[in-house]
Amino acid sequence: MPESLLILLAFVVITILMVTVDAVLPRGRSAPRPAGTPAVGIGTVSDVSDRITVEVVSVSGQKFTGRLRGAPDDPVVAEIRPGAVLLVAFDPDSREQLSLADDMVAIRAAFDRMLVDKGLVTDAQLDLIRHGTRSSGVVTAARTTGAEREDYREVVLDLMVRRPEGGQFPAHETTLIPATSLDRVRPGSVIDAYYRRGDESAVAVAVPPA
Repeated sequence: MPESLLILLAFVVITILMVTVDAVLPRGRSAPRPAGTPAVGIGTVSDVSDRITVEVVSVSGQKFTGRLRGAPDDPVVAEIRPGAVLLVAFDPDSREQLSLADDMVAIRAAFDRMLVDKGLVTDAQLDLIRHGTRSSGVVTAARTTGAEREDYREVVLDLMVRRPEGGQFPAHETTLIPATSLDRVRPGSVIDAYYRRGDESAVAVAVPPA
């Protein structure tokens, strides 16, 4: 699976999981990151025997092989199979020893930064996805610009976005879409859209890889 698709997959997983975290965090301030918080990365399981071997891509883009720690009777570890994509944590000074990442606040911040650094999303788009109103939009027009980054293609979209309280409004957005998902933004398609209530001038969309 291409690295960029792994990144987007992890991003989608993180977005879903953070709904629960955001519900319990105090509003208006960020949760402090404890000293010694491990680094995080995306791991693809390559072998499962007496040890689970994982090929990891860190948030800084480094690639290495590590082994996952975990008790054999851990039900989560017991279900891991070759090819599985995992969010893993590790000590940068001892990268070979991995654990399943559980600090979702730290993970979200790290992967948000990686997505922005790679140019796959902008800070403004992430802000809408994290803090805006989630809705849906019907694609009314779509045009590729010819620009591309990794396995993504730049697409200019016209949308009709639904307001949760009723009604709809038109929106225009230029965004990067996974090349495998271009069929999902054809006219008539329904996709996730995010915006701020009271400000319908900016919209962000989220289209996972096919």
